[in-house]
Amino acid sequence: MNALQLPFKFDATLILQEISQFKKEDYYDIYNPSVGLETLWSKHLIEPIGGPDQAPEFFPNEALLKCPYLLTILETFKCKKETFRIHTLESNAAIKPHRDIGFSFEDGFIRIHIPVQTNDQVQLIVNNEHIKMSAGECWYCNFNEVHEVKNKSNEPRTHLILDCIVNDWFKDVFSKSGMNYKDEPKKS
Repeated sequence: MNALQLPFKFDATLILQEISQFKKEDYYDIYNPSVGLETLWSKHLIEPIGGPDQAPEFFPNEALLKCPYLLTILETFKCKKETFRIHTLESNAAIKPHRDIGFSFEDGFIRIHIPVQTNDQVQLIVNNEHIKMSAGECWYCNFNEVHEVKNKSNEPRTHLILDCIVNDWFKDVFSKSGMNYKDEPKKS
């Protein structure tokens, strides 16, 4: 399975209102061979806490504490989270085909996308399948497969992204969303 729409719907207008308080300087340019410089921007909303002898736990940072609606979105997901961030791909920019090794349900580590600002000229392609996402929806994609993004529009494409550890709560959500999985996730 390349993608699965999850049974959550969020208010994209309210998300945009909350993130509008952040300036371009609050984001960092993602340096990655899959994207051009200054085309993909990110702002983290959770930070790791923990010493050298323990696994980190992630908690809301100062930016997220200024965004009550985003905080409720984070709390919707009843699992361990390792990333919650705002991700913006500039207009007429692209993320080249690549794989995020280990980001699949079967590997026990998933990436969730919540489109905030998007349109019909934004293409997400996973394993040669075009995945149509609308603002406010919630999606899992198997990013262990080859995937790419093309923003052919004149507007930025903004998503909230969560990296989550699969647990029993997520297994139930996926099952109710229509996923028939053969193998148990490797982590839980």
